[in-house]
Amino acid sequence: MQKHKKKPRLLAGAVAFILGALLFIPAALGIILLTSPKDAGTGSWETLTEVRKAGSDPSILVFKKQDLLQYQLANQKWYSLTLDGHSTQYFSNTRNMDDVRTYMLMAAGVTLMLLGPATAASVTTLNVKKKAPVAIPPAPVVPKAPVPLKQEPAPLPEPPSQPKEEDPYFAGVIMKPAAVQEKTVTFNSIAGYAATKRDMEFVVKCLRSPDLLRQVGAKVPAGILLYGPPGTGKTLMAKAIAGTAGVRFYSANASEFIRRYVGVGAENVQALYREARANAPSIVFIDEIDAIGGARGGEGENQEYRQTLNALLTEMDGLSKDSGVMTIAATNDFEHLDPALIRPGRFDRKIAVPLPNYDDRLEIIKLYASQRNVSPHVSLETLARDTSGLAGSGISTLFNEAALHAVMCNRGVILPEDIDAALTQIVTNGVEAKTANPEELRTNAYHEAGHTVILRLLAGIAVSKVSIVGSTSGAAGTTFFAEDESTTHYTTKYLQNRIVAVYGGRAAEELVFGREQVTAGARDDLKTATRWIKEYLQGGLGSSLLDPEVFGSIRGSQAEEARALSEELYQEAMDFLTRHRDTLDKVANALLEKETVTEAELEALL
Repeated sequence: MQKHKKKPRLLAGAVAFILGALLFIPAALGIILLTSPKDAGTGSWETLTEVRKAGSDPSILVFKKQDLLQYQLANQKWYSLTLDGHSTQYFSNTRNMDDVRTYMLMAAGVTLMLLGPATAASVTTLNVKKKAPVAIPPAPVVPKAPVPLKQEPAPLPEPPSQPKEEDPYFAGVIMKPAAVQEKTVTFNSIAGYAATKRDMEFVVKCLRSPDLLRQVGAKVPAGILLYGPPGTGKTLMAKAIAGTAGVRFYSANASEFIRRYVGVGAENVQALYREARANAPSIVFIDEIDAIGGARGGEGENQEYRQTLNALLTEMDGLSKDSGVMTIAATNDFEHLDPALIRPGRFDRKIAVPLPNYDDRLEIIKLYASQRNVSPHVSLETLARDTSGLAGSGISTLFNEAALHAVMCNRGVILPEDIDAALTQIVTNGVEAKTANPEELRTNAYHEAGHTVILRLLAGIAVSKVSIVGSTSGAAGTTFFAEDESTTHYTTKYLQNRIVAVYGGRAAEELVFGREQVTAGARDDLKTATRWIKEYLQGGLGSSLLDPEVFGSIRGSQAEEARALSEELYQEAMDFLTRHRDTLDKVANALLEKETVTEAELEALL
């Protein structure tokens, strides 16, 4: 102990010095964010000059490193414009934010660096002010009592009890469910999905009016199952039900039930429902229920999974009609759930939460656009068509990536080129990467032109944009088109035309450059065409009316038919492009000239 007390001032100063250095990092980040350009609209020097001539003295922030100026008018809004050599000397209320940032960083650094010496000095002062120890006089000596000749032996002290050894893995394995009052999330917080929200209104009515249910002899549904692709907002829907009904919301991921020890998962389920019943009316939401609700007897099943699922089934069966507890579960894998879990009486209602259609996407896009500074030149309707197949989470990521791209370009407003860059990144899983090889550009132009011509002229599908700007993921170009989303059952002719359009890129390469010069860039097209052919055959549109999923994967006679069908449709793509060679050349030349061709430009060419 003496070794650690020899130099308390040095130790305290060193600790304070290190602490100050660590504190400087968040302080510097805060200063940089505070002195960075604000979110602003696009202004002009003429407006700024007119305001000054009118007698007003607006606040002006100058960012020399970004060559940017921002000013605030009486409407409390900030406007942004480039300096472009203009002088700001005649404006009195001007601040150079580069200098402000430098001075603030220097002040923070000096203040935090002085923390070490100041702490050492305070330790020295405390040591000096300590009182000297006071000597305590020795206690008086008391003579010992005489010891008797026969003395009973004193009982031996019992050995100290050994503390119980706790398994560190067992600590904290039992969940402690906590309710969340989801008052801030209602159906008004969800954009689009009008039909799905109507399906959920009955759930709210059941929770709000249990007396009405009892009057007609009905009971609250034991469970509601939300299923659909990832990112469609199933968790948000469950929160909206709880928020609209005004009940407690218990949320858990199914994977959290499973722990190292057998039986702990079942105990977690029981603890969750015990808490929910004690605070009824309430909703128990189980996300990713397929983690424990998969069909029993499959691969990877163990005793812990089976006991956890049995505990969940028992709890749902034990909920009486007056318990006030409703179970809502979400899954992305509805087809592989255990039949005993989704039977009526447990999950009485199954509600699909599909990918958003055009109208839903437009409402979602309007919601995210209202939360950001988006230029009026961005067409939200066109963006809704281009984002076909994206879920709500994908659209949210799209706007965030577009905002980041605008910041990287030193802009305070999201422009159409920011949206295009973000959309390319999401669709191709990579950032833009242009090639300088003229032969490769020409090949890419004819490849995308082949898709475009067949989609527009043969399949009758509108192409909103086509580009030969590649990406780091290996994509050489992109063709954006909007299919008729109101149709869920495709005809034979429609599927054939879609497959022909997929083959159009490779067919154009072979037609223009010869079979020996065809590139391997069509591998994704071939995968897509194969999926469409499989759907074509599984839908009973071929010569066989057997379901290949029942009799195994495509093989035998069906495999031969699939191969013959692909060859036939590829030859159709070749013949169609041969008849429309002039149009193919026009689109390819336009792509070589502009790199990206819009829908209006395509209509003029076609």
